[in-house]
Amino acid sequence: MLIVIRNTVTRLPELHGALDSLLEQTDQDISRLPNPPSAEPMAELLKLINQFIRSVEQVVTGTPDVNGLIQALREPQGEFKKKIRQTAPDFRPLERHNNPNNTLAMPLFLEPSFLSSEEQESDWQQVDPTRTIYIEDVMKRVDS
Repeated sequence: MLIVIRNTVTRLPELHGALDSLLEQTDQDISRLPNPPSAEPMAELLKLINQFIRSVEQVVTGTPDVNGLIQALREPQGEFKKKIRQTAPDFRPLERHNNPNNTLAMPLFLEPSFLSSEEQESDWQQVDPTRTIYIEDVMKRVDS
C-alpha cells in the first residue's frame, strides 16, 4: 500500500497536467456547441437580421481600402458606361450637303449650361464618319 501511495505522489504532477489538458479540451468542446434555444425566438431572429443588414451596409457603403466593393466596381462601371455611350448614333441635325466640313451643328461656345456637369462628348463618342446620321437619313427612314 505504501508503494502505491508513493507512485501516486510521484505521478501527481503528470496526472495534474493530463487533467488540465482534458479540462481545456472539454471547455473547447462546450464552446463549439450551439446556443440553447432562445426563450424569445422573434427577438433572436430580429437580432440576426440586424446583424446581416449591418454587414451588407458595410460592404455596400464601401471601405477605405482598395478591396472594397465600390472601389472594385468603379473601373468596370466606367468601362461599361463608355461602351454603352459608344452605341449612341452620331446624329447631326442638319442636311449633309450644308455641312461639307462635317462640323457640329452647335458650336462649342453655344453649349447649353445644363450640360456643364456632363462628360465631354469626345470622351465617349467614336469618330466614325460612316456612322454619322443626318436629317435626310432620318427622313428616308421615316418614308420607308
